[in-house]
Amino acid sequence: AAPEPDAKPAAPAPAAPAATADRGGEEPPAPKPRRGATKVGKIDLAALGLVKAAHNRQRGNVTFTDIRNRETSRRRDQRAAQRERLKARRNQPKQVSTVARKRDVVLEPPVTPRSFSTATGIGLNQIMGKLMGLGLMVGMNDHLDEDTVELLAAEFELQIKLKQEEDIEESLMAEIQAARKSLDDSDLEERPPVIAFMGHVDHGKTSLIDAIRQTKVAQGEAGGITQHIGAYTVQARDGRTITIIDTPGHEAFTAMRARGASTTDIAVLVVAADDGVMPQTEEAANHARAAGVPLIVAINKVDVPGANPDRVKAELAGIGLQPEEWGGETGMVETSALRKTGIDDLLDRVLLEAEVLELKAHTKGMASGTVLEALVSEGKGKVAHALVQDGTLKTGDIVLAGYSYGKVRRIYDHNGKVVKKAGPSTPVEILGLNELPQAGEKFYVVRDLKAAKEVAEKRQALNREAELARTRTDKEGFFDRIEESRRERIRIVLKADVAGSLEVLRSTLTEMSNDEVMIDIVHAGVGSVTETDVQLALAAEGSIIAFNVAPDAKARATAERERVEISRFNVIYELTEEIERRMLGLLAPETVEVETGRAQVLQLFRSSRWGTIAGCSVTDGVVKRSSKVRILRDGEQVHAGELASLRHLKDDVREVKAGTECGLKVADFDDVQVGDEIVAFDLVEQERSLEEVKGEAGDD
Repeated sequence: AAPEPDAKPAAPAPAAPAATADRGGEEPPAPKPRRGATKVGKIDLAALGLVKAAHNRQRGNVTFTDIRNRETSRRRDQRAAQRERLKARRNQPKQVSTVARKRDVVLEPPVTPRSFSTATGIGLNQIMGKLMGLGLMVGMNDHLDEDTVELLAAEFELQIKLKQEEDIEESLMAEIQAARKSLDDSDLEERPPVIAFMGHVDHGKTSLIDAIRQTKVAQGEAGGITQHIGAYTVQARDGRTITIIDTPGHEAFTAMRARGASTTDIAVLVVAADDGVMPQTEEAANHARAAGVPLIVAINKVDVPGANPDRVKAELAGIGLQPEEWGGETGMVETSALRKTGIDDLLDRVLLEAEVLELKAHTKGMASGTVLEALVSEGKGKVAHALVQDGTLKTGDIVLAGYSYGKVRRIYDHNGKVVKKAGPSTPVEILGLNELPQAGEKFYVVRDLKAAKEVAEKRQALNREAELARTRTDKEGFFDRIEESRRERIRIVLKADVAGSLEVLRSTLTEMSNDEVMIDIVHAGVGSVTETDVQLALAAEGSIIAFNVAPDAKARATAERERVEISRFNVIYELTEEIERRMLGLLAPETVEVETGRAQVLQLFRSSRWGTIAGCSVTDGVVKRSSKVRILRDGEQVHAGELASLRHLKDDVREVKAGTECGLKVADFDDVQVGDEIVAFDLVEQERSLEEVKGEAGDD
């Protein structure tokens, strides 16, 4: 029968009574759960609704539309309740857990990616990803500088504050300054002038000092060139004392010479009367002027043939040193170190300049000064050569100098005698420091050994952090390193007698590197060559450069057994010449084209076997069978390659000279035309110079 017009389209409903009747009044089976049906525990709400709908429809109480409406309403109520719960949760005060991300963070230096993650609650992987995105390739335990920390904070929208610890160094230095200010000006006493002898190599500077001291220091200097700073005290003829600092004259020691000028009151510029003004002469004068140090010129070697003091004075005037007798302000004294003439006049001129300067210092209170040099001495250990500039240094004092500290065990004067104390302008040797201080470091006497140790260790830690920051590589640097890895390397273990020479050598050798050969200093240290040094060189496949030091017995035996080269030098320019020789041996030769001859194409021959054969006349030089050739047409190159054959008449030949005709076949090229010019050339390898490599780098 057809359904009534107002019947609902729910077809399964009429079947329910029949099913009930057939099964003896049993409940109809529950339909299978529909996809997406809502469940509460194990009850299927949709199925339950259908069952109830069947019963209700049987009784005629409700319709399927009513059931759907009720279910829709129930779900709407559920969603409304969820929204209310979410709104209430948002309005609750936030509970920040130890792992939740923090917005305001105080960080304690040094900051690493790991410590940043711990302090902020941000995942370490997120932080490392951000760093890579910023172009920084660092390890999770690498130190981050302040700028990088600020960048990270901005990326994660954090407010970062770096914890400022109580600065022990500042408080210690403030204590030193307060102690110095507590001294009355009436305690100031006249002190000896400190003078530095400066000048060009081999102008007689050390010989002049030797003449003043009446010793033989000059004979002990290798190559006649001062290798490190020495300091001495001498007496003028009126009994007053003068402290002399002997600075190196070679151009490689620029930094040491500048340091020497910074500790001195007066500079004596030594100029040879025969050589005149040289590049290092002007350089030394510039250092003195930059340091605000008055200059006196000693025109030395006036007794040698070719000496011309007046010419030298004119040259000095040309660099801004106008002689007093010419109306200028620069005192000039003519001297001869060999004959010891003019020395008293020179010292008198120094003392006159000192009177004008009114040099004074405190003799009371804690001492301070400058480290001139540091070395490891056999029998003494670590020794610092220093100049006391203020106060009085005493045995038992606690000294802080850069990264070094310690209690003064012993003080030696410039003659090597033990003294208990040393006043201003006195050069001394100090024993008792834990490490070798850097030449040029200021030293201070402090009251507390523990504070001195903390300051020295903090300085060392900051230096290590700075080194890590310098070696941190960005993306561009990463590719630079790949390019750098292709360079040839000369690996060196460098040992020197004193810290100043080591510093200069390290700088000089590093600057010698170029785009093709790199000087890689595996290790650098002060003192004799040890077995450990040999093992380092062996592991690095390098050699040892020893400057003014020798290997000990174990090192020598190990080097011989393992065939590790130890090269010893006493003069710096001999050392640099050896390194240059090694670098030249590693430079790849340059391939250049050397033209050997030219030929003109007169006619062409066709061969089924060879293709196009050019009949030529050699117009210049020699065309060889082994030559490379270039085909020129109307002055433009149309091909470059090799010869497949070369014949004179019917014979194969090795070469054809100018004025001779020949037939030739160009390999892999058949488009030769009459009138073409054939240029023959050889590829020749030539050795290159270091200057050429530098020039190529400059062009880039």
